[in-house]
Amino acid sequence: MHNRREVTRACLTRLDQQGEFGRSTVCIVDDACTDGTRAMLAADFPRVRTVDGNGSLFWGGGILEGMKYAHAQGAEIFFWLNDDCIPEQGAIGLLVDRARETHGICGGVCYDPADPSVITYSGELFGHGTLKPAAGEILPVDMINGNLVAVHRDVVDRIGFIPGDRLPHYGGDSVYSLRARRAGIPCEVHGSARATNPPNPYLSRFGIDKPARLVWKEPFRTASILYWPTYWRFLRETFGWQAYLRWPFYIKRLIGHYLRARRRQRQQQPLKS
Repeated sequence: MHNRREVTRACLTRLDQQGEFGRSTVCIVDDACTDGTRAMLAADFPRVRTVDGNGSLFWGGGILEGMKYAHAQGAEIFFWLNDDCIPEQGAIGLLVDRARETHGICGGVCYDPADPSVITYSGELFGHGTLKPAAGEILPVDMINGNLVAVHRDVVDRIGFIPGDRLPHYGGDSVYSLRARRAGIPCEVHGSARATNPPNPYLSRFGIDKPARLVWKEPFRTASILYWPTYWRFLRETFGWQAYLRWPFYIKRLIGHYLRARRRQRQQQPLKS
């Protein structure tokens, strides 16, 4: 978490209202916040444990450091929760109970607060795309979104921690669940464990208002969906030697973003009289 004080406050307030502070140890990875987040935590949520980051952990690195801390404290269940994810009552308990039952991984279903019919995060089964389980339905997945997820300690003991160092921002959650599936560990999404979580604003803005000249910087920006080291490692982990066949699609995608940005800029230029 980095400089999202009010977003973090809203999430922690919901957890407090749902009684999670009495059932769980809540840990925040403070990735060098400068917006007063630490003071807010001390004043309003003194029971929250904090882990310090260096300002460049991003999502994967933050989850990795949080898991290391929880593992050292003897945690049975590791629960990933994005600070912009607001769980419904009982959602966390359902996922924790399921992870205890299967000794595996179980994630929830997130929907857009502006439109509950829009699923923003869930899990994916190869050949079926993003899954939309009904209430009470529990479906197996190959790759899971890490917004609202319970992970049993046995998973960590078998396959290690999430690869937040090699996949610092995107793809770490998918790769971790894929490793679990390949190791024979149950990995599921629970249709009754729901939360609001708006679509990633970066994904919606990308290709809409980014100047064309900045598109070429995306492969070298850690937080980008086009950060090339993450993209390549994700392909290698997911497809093995076929990653070499799929790499040209990355180049095609990058060029496509650039051409669309150029086209937008031309359309937005005022006509000369």
